[in-house]
Amino acid sequence: MWKPILVYTVIYVALFSAHIVAAANDWEIMFRIIATIITLQTMLAGLCIHFLKGDVKHARLPVVALSAGLGWAYAGMNENWEIAIWVTGAILLQLLTEKGLKYRALAESING
Repeated sequence: MWKPILVYTVIYVALFSAHIVAAANDWEIMFRIIATIITLQTMLAGLCIHFLKGDVKHARLPVVALSAGLGWAYAGMNENWEIAIWVTGAILLQLLTEKGLKYRALAESING
Protein backbone atom coordinates (compact mmCIF):
# COMPACT_ATOMS: atom_id res chain seq x y z
CA MET A 1 0.00 0.00 0.00
CA TRP A 2 2.71 2.52 0.92
CA LYS A 3 5.31 1.51 -1.65
CA PRO A 4 3.73 3.42 -4.59
CA ILE A 5 3.31 6.53 -2.45
CA LEU A 6 6.91 6.30 -1.25
CA VAL A 7 8.23 5.85 -4.81
CA TYR A 8 6.12 8.80 -6.04
CA THR A 9 7.41 10.96 -3.18
CA VAL A 10 11.06 10.03 -3.73
CA ILE A 11 10.80 10.83 -7.44
CA TYR A 12 9.04 14.13 -6.71
CA VAL A 13 11.61 15.20 -4.12
CA ALA A 14 14.48 14.23 -6.44
CA LEU A 15 13.00 16.26 -9.29
CA PHE A 16 12.28 19.19 -7.00
CA SER A 17 15.87 19.17 -5.73
CA ALA A 18 17.20 18.88 -9.28
CA HIS A 19 15.13 21.86 -10.40
CA ILE A 20 16.61 23.95 -7.60
CA VAL A 21 20.14 22.92 -8.64
CA ALA A 22 19.33 23.69 -12.28
CA ALA A 23 17.98 27.12 -11.37
CA ALA A 24 20.98 27.93 -9.16
CA ASN A 25 23.39 27.05 -11.97
CA ASP A 26 21.39 28.84 -14.70
CA TRP A 27 20.79 25.63 -16.65
CA GLU A 28 17.72 27.06 -18.37
CA ILE A 29 16.88 24.09 -20.63
CA MET A 30 17.37 21.54 -17.84
CA PHE A 31 15.28 23.69 -15.50
CA ARG A 32 12.43 23.84 -18.03
CA ILE A 33 12.53 20.09 -18.67
CA ILE A 34 12.44 19.29 -14.96
CA ALA A 35 9.71 21.88 -14.32
CA THR A 36 7.61 20.30 -17.06
CA ILE A 37 8.04 16.84 -15.56
CA ILE A 38 7.14 18.17 -12.09
CA THR A 39 4.05 19.84 -13.56
CA LEU A 40 2.92 16.62 -15.23
CA GLN A 41 3.63 14.58 -12.12
CA THR A 42 1.64 17.02 -10.00
CA MET A 43 -1.34 17.38 -12.28
CA LEU A 44 -1.52 13.64 -12.99
CA ALA A 45 -0.70 12.42 -9.48
CA GLY A 46 -3.49 9.86 -9.41
CA LEU A 47 -2.45 8.37 -12.73
CA CYS A 48 1.19 8.22 -11.59
CA ILE A 49 0.15 6.38 -8.42
CA HIS A 50 -1.95 4.01 -10.57
CA PHE A 51 1.03 3.23 -12.84
CA LEU A 52 3.05 2.47 -9.71
CA LYS A 53 0.37 -0.13 -8.82
CA GLY A 54 -1.17 1.95 -6.05
CA ASP A 55 -4.67 3.11 -5.23
CA VAL A 56 -5.49 6.20 -7.28
CA LYS A 57 -7.59 7.55 -4.40
CA HIS A 58 -4.47 8.06 -2.28
CA ALA A 59 -3.60 11.09 -4.42
CA ARG A 60 -6.75 13.01 -3.50
CA LEU A 61 -5.37 15.18 -0.70
CA PRO A 62 -1.76 15.51 -1.86
CA VAL A 63 -2.88 16.71 -5.30
CA VAL A 64 -4.51 19.76 -3.72
CA ALA A 65 -1.38 20.79 -1.80
CA LEU A 66 1.01 20.01 -4.65
CA SER A 67 -1.07 21.88 -7.22
CA ALA A 68 -1.36 24.88 -4.89
CA GLY A 69 2.43 24.95 -4.63
CA LEU A 70 2.72 24.55 -8.38
CA GLY A 71 0.29 27.41 -8.98
CA TRP A 72 2.20 29.57 -6.51
CA ALA A 73 5.44 28.87 -8.40
CA TYR A 74 3.87 29.66 -11.78
CA ALA A 75 2.38 32.85 -10.32
CA GLY A 76 5.89 34.11 -9.60
CA MET A 77 5.90 33.15 -5.91
CA ASN A 78 3.07 35.60 -5.23
CA GLU A 79 -0.47 35.15 -4.05
CA ASN A 80 -2.63 35.27 -7.14
CA TRP A 81 -6.02 34.06 -8.32
CA GLU A 82 -4.28 31.82 -10.88
CA ILE A 83 -3.37 29.44 -8.06
CA ALA A 84 -7.05 28.50 -7.84
CA ILE A 85 -7.00 27.54 -11.53
CA TRP A 86 -4.12 25.12 -10.95
CA VAL A 87 -5.86 23.58 -7.93
CA THR A 88 -9.19 23.30 -9.76
CA GLY A 89 -7.50 21.76 -12.79
CA ALA A 90 -5.66 19.20 -10.69
CA ILE A 91 -8.82 18.25 -8.81
CA LEU A 92 -10.73 17.83 -12.07
CA LEU A 93 -7.96 15.68 -13.55
CA GLN A 94 -7.92 13.58 -10.38
CA LEU A 95 -11.68 13.04 -10.52
CA LEU A 96 -11.57 12.20 -14.23
CA THR A 97 -8.69 9.80 -13.62
CA GLU A 98 -10.61 8.03 -10.85
CA LYS A 99 -13.74 7.81 -12.99
CA GLY A 100 -11.81 6.59 -16.03
CA LEU A 101 -9.88 3.95 -14.12
CA LYS A 102 -13.03 2.74 -12.42
CA TYR A 103 -14.12 1.25 -15.74
CA ARG A 104 -10.72 0.10 -16.99
CA ALA A 105 -11.44 -3.64 -16.71
CA LEU A 106 -12.85 -5.24 -19.85
CA ALA A 107 -16.16 -7.02 -19.67
CA GLU A 108 -15.89 -10.79 -19.42
CA SER A 109 -16.98 -12.75 -22.42
CA ILE A 110 -19.68 -15.34 -21.93
CA ASN A 111 -19.34 -18.63 -23.73
CA GLY A 112 -22.85 -19.42 -24.75
